[in-house]
Amino acid sequence: MNLVFLNSFEKRTEHDGSTVSAQVSIAEELGEWSVWWHEPCSEGLPTQESWYTGAAWDEMIAEFRARLTEKRREGYRPLVEQAAERESGSTGRGLLVRKLEYYGELHADPELYETLRRWRNGQAAHEGKSPFILASNRLLKMIAAFVPHSKEELLQLPGLGEHKAGLYGTDILALTNCATRQTAFPLDWVEEAVDGTEAEQWVRDRQEQRRKGESAKQELKRKLLEAIAGGLDLGAMEPLLALGRRELVTRIEELDKEGYELERLIAVELSSIPQPLIDKAWSEFEASGGRFLRPILQRLYDEKSLDEQSLSRAYEWLRLLRIRYRKAKIDVVEAAGEDGEEAPGQSA
Repeated sequence: MNLVFLNSFEKRTEHDGSTVSAQVSIAEELGEWSVWWHEPCSEGLPTQESWYTGAAWDEMIAEFRARLTEKRREGYRPLVEQAAERESGSTGRGLLVRKLEYYGELHADPELYETLRRWRNGQAAHEGKSPFILASNRLLKMIAAFVPHSKEELLQLPGLGEHKAGLYGTDILALTNCATRQTAFPLDWVEEAVDGTEAEQWVRDRQEQRRKGESAKQELKRKLLEAIAGGLDLGAMEPLLALGRRELVTRIEELDKEGYELERLIAVELSSIPQPLIDKAWSEFEASGGRFLRPILQRLYDEKSLDEQSLSRAYEWLRLLRIRYRKAKIDVVEAAGEDGEEAPGQSA
């Protein structure tokens, strides 16, 4: 058996302040991973917990991180990490950033945060960018907690920088200068005001939440692909996956972007749509490219005559047909390239 990882932990007991020691280890043998936690029981005798046994690396790491998070909540701290903190001191830039973020999470002014969020989303829409490219929620919460009144103060917050401050600083300060703040600049006082252990635990909890969210997303993706392979329609998927039809179609569009084959599901859903209507929609896609569906829907239906459910169903099948249309266009371009012909839209 190969020992891959070993670390020691300590925690202080509440009743007498004594130290309890423990160890975590990861070992591998013939492709199988094992994770063990060793700590003394109430009688002082050593006990051993098996956290994971199996061949899946991702599952092993996920279980290892989840269990360590639980142990940290119980008060255990790794000795190696503690040594590193002692060497670097408590004023390291990384730890200060975490403290600033943690303070922002706890003390952001809700009204100012919402104002900043609306500004960011509107500005992102105007520029055609993702809102989080402009500013993360974490940065907006720090701004709403510390309320900078000048560009120099704004630059003390991590996550902005000179470039973005130059682009958006004036707009942000126009909002913060209208707000009252309870703190002072410079922000060196945060070092003493925020508990480092609590900030670190907040970071780990956030990482664990992301891990669980990603794990749930992957599990949903697996079930959706199985349902598609099994020939199920959207109606059958709703109770199986506990998702509404609109959300299901959104997930299906994401699968299309990842390159999954979806024609079986599309054929099932379009089987109830009259072929002349499908042909007309296809012609509209040919004319417009299909980026915007509402103009196409308005040319296919009398929108005012559709109730909410019928309107929703119309958008559903158009979204699915658009997947088929775009796939067909890609196939045409690829076929033209293989034949040595010039693909549509290309020039010499």
